[in-house]
Amino acid sequence: MQYDMTIRLGTDAEKQELLADYPNIKNVIRDGGYFIVAKIEDTVVGYLWAFKRKIPAPVEQDEIFINIIEVIYTNLRCQGVASKMISAIIEIAKEEKAYQVRAYCDIGNVPSHRLWLKNKFSISPVKMPDGSISGSFVSYLL
Repeated sequence: MQYDMTIRLGTDAEKQELLADYPNIKNVIRDGGYFIVAKIEDTVVGYLWAFKRKIPAPVEQDEIFINIIEVIYTNLRCQGVASKMISAIIEIAKEEKAYQVRAYCDIGNVPSHRLWLKNKFSISPVKMPDGSISGSFVSYLL
């Protein structure tokens, strides 16, 4: 099924509505940053929140870090919604002259790993002191 979907920067009202509907996301969405929404008609069907920061290494470069990306409705997953939001944040990162776009992905989240691979992100596993792999940092070099 084809949807007439809009991807754009979200409003504060849209952010507040999501926070009211999904109170647990207050831990990963903050003030400021870049809040992108995917909308079909008047309904937010997906969102992404990212922020700009100095890369936590001595390289004197900035990155855009995606703190959360979510397609709310399961029937819309694997339909390109998340990829369109990723494309939007990559464009913002280019405008901001960031060095890279990065995110963290839990190791058990196979669909998320596939999403990042599909969108040409590199994947670097995070190895814990006990040797276990907790997740991956994913990066898109601009």
